[in-house]
Amino acid sequence: MVAHDLRNPVNVIRLATDRLQSDAEESERGASRPLQSIMRATDRMSHLIQDLLDVSQIEAGQLRIDHTRMSGTAFLAETVESLRALAKSAALEITLELDRDIPEICGDHERLCQVIENLIGNAVKFTSEGGRIAVGARRHGEAVLYYVADTWCGIPPESLPHVFDRFWQAKTDGHGAGLGLPIVRGLVEALGGRIWVESTPGLGSTFFFTIPIAGARGEESERSDEQMPNR
Repeated sequence: MVAHDLRNPVNVIRLATDRLQSDAEESERGASRPLQSIMRATDRMSHLIQDLLDVSQIEAGQLRIDHTRMSGTAFLAETVESLRALAKSAALEITLELDRDIPEICGDHERLCQVIENLIGNAVKFTSEGGRIAVGARRHGEAVLYYVADTWCGIPPESLPHVFDRFWQAKTDGHGAGLGLPIVRGLVEALGGRIWVESTPGLGSTFFFTIPIAGARGEESERSDEQMPNR
């Protein structure tokens, strides 16, 4: 209810700011710093509101998912390309690693882009300058296995069970509401897949998730995480 109530005034602020910026550009004065600050703040507020709505819909079992036959790699390449500038601004290298002949999957393009955006954004936030983020995919049985790997300090073993908990945050993180990874888990599971993380302190972390292949018979393998392949 709060998220819905906040959305209207935030939209009003954003529309008014867009109008002010447009007027400033037309008068050749350019957008002022206060205007840019307002725009960044409203963008952040809008993102948080959407996160709150997604979490509530996931928990209520009301999240809308479009299960369609789609490319198993197009959304991945599209999202990585759109985030290259973000990685570059943080002095990080981002690479795309795709096996040949990745089959089509049964998924939701927009929701899968959201999953990858959250995972890459999380990696960018924690990886130090000069680090590397690898994003990739390969076939695994009746599913496609996706991963986002980073070279940051890693996650302590005692924290691994809590990574996907609502409002949980790494001790080194002073920002965010701790909703990104729970949303990612909810989206992946709603698409019939699984998600988990493997991490080695001092070396980095890799988030894995699976999405069923289009037309696959039965459910994906029920093997435990320890039986899933490492990068």
